[in-house]
Amino acid sequence: MDSSKMDEFVANAALLAAHLKEQCERAADSQQSSADDLQGAAIMVRKSIEEGKRELVEHAGFAVSTALAEKIPAATRDILETSARLNQVTDRLKSEQASLERRMRFLGASTLTAIAVACAVLIAGTGYASWHNVKRAQRAHTDAEVLDALRQVTITACDGVPCIKLEDGLRRWGKNRDYVLVDGKKESSGEPAGER
Repeated sequence: MDSSKMDEFVANAALLAAHLKEQCERAADSQQSSADDLQGAAIMVRKSIEEGKRELVEHAGFAVSTALAEKIPAATRDILETSARLNQVTDRLKSEQASLERRMRFLGASTLTAIAVACAVLIAGTGYASWHNVKRAQRAHTDAEVLDALRQVTITACDGVPCIKLEDGLRRWGKNRDYVLVDGKKESSGEPAGER
């Protein structure tokens, strides 16, 4: 992978990280908004309960005065109806509160999952980029060693056989003693070419 592709990959990874961060921030804002909504709903529930209590007290007072006016059966029926309505309101509020709690847990879990996935992608991308940079550095080091070695030798053909001009003491080409003969068959058997 050349440096422009690597730079493009790093740029894309940075864009992905920024996008994931933005998504996480949006999810956190959404969760905060949901928490505010839940708090508002709780306030409304409290107000509804207080209104229900006040209504119950009013109805109870009315029932007592009606009972005192010799309408005890009707007053008893009103009290029972008010109690049933209050129980219905209480049950409805409890179910709404449970639903809001489930939504908050889901939003919290979704947000944490999104953050965990974003972190995992970011870590994986960084790890890959680091691994790729290490490989490039190793290749560059090897290429530099080869170039250094090539500066110290002269490679040519001697009567159609490859030969290299090297240091003294090695087997030489008969027509020009400055060159050492390269015998590829002997090297593959593990025996260095110049040590005969």
